[in-house]
Amino acid sequence: MNMEEKNSQVIFDKNAVEFVTVAAEFCGFMERVSDMRCRDFVDKSLKLLPLLYLKASLLPACERMEDADPETFVTETDYEVLRGSIASLLGEYDDYLEVFLDDMAYSDTPIHQNISESLADIYQPIKDFICVFQLGLEHTMNDSLAICRELFAEFWGQRLVNVMRALHDVKYRQFSHSSQEEEDSALYEDNCTEEELYEGLDMGDDE
Repeated sequence: MNMEEKNSQVIFDKNAVEFVTVAAEFCGFMERVSDMRCRDFVDKSLKLLPLLYLKASLLPACERMEDADPETFVTETDYEVLRGSIASLLGEYDDYLEVFLDDMAYSDTPIHQNISESLADIYQPIKDFICVFQLGLEHTMNDSLAICRELFAEFWGQRLVNVMRALHDVKYRQFSHSSQEEEDSALYEDNCTEEELYEGLDMGDDE
C-alpha cells in the first residue's frame, strides 16, 4: 500500500470520522454562545470537552503529504469575537489561576488565565481543521488531520484539561456560593440528554 492509499484510509477511519463529528459539534456550540445562559454553557462545556479530548486521543497516526500547511480560516477578528462573547457570558467566572503553563518555569505563583481565552485557543485550530475537512480534498484533509493531531499533543489538549478544571470549579464551587443560587437554580435545567450530546456517534466497540 502506497502513502496516498494509506492516508486515504486514515481520513475515513472510524475514529477520525467520530472526531470530526464531535469537533463540528464543539465549534457549533461555541458559535452559539450568545444565545445561552451562563449555567447552561458551563454545564454543556463540561460534557463536550471530555468527549472532544477522548476522540482526539483516539485519532489514528498519519503523516503530512504536502510541504505547505493547509489554508486557515479563523481570523484574529473571529477569535476576538468568540473570546469576547464567552467572557461577556461568564462575567466574574471567567478568571482562573493556572500552573500548567510553559511560563510557570519563570514564575513562583500561578498565572492569571481566562476561560474565554482558553476556549478560543481550543476553538481556533479545531475550526480551521473542520473548514479544511469540509472542502473534501483528500490531501488537505489528511494534512489538516495530521496538524490537528500534532497541535492536540503540543497545545490545545493541555488547554482543554486546564480549562476543564476551571469550569468544574465554576460549576461545583463558585455557583454554589453565588448570591443568586436559589433564583438561578429555579431557572436552570440540564436539557442536554446523553442521546443529544452523542448524536451521530456509535459509542460502542466494533466487535
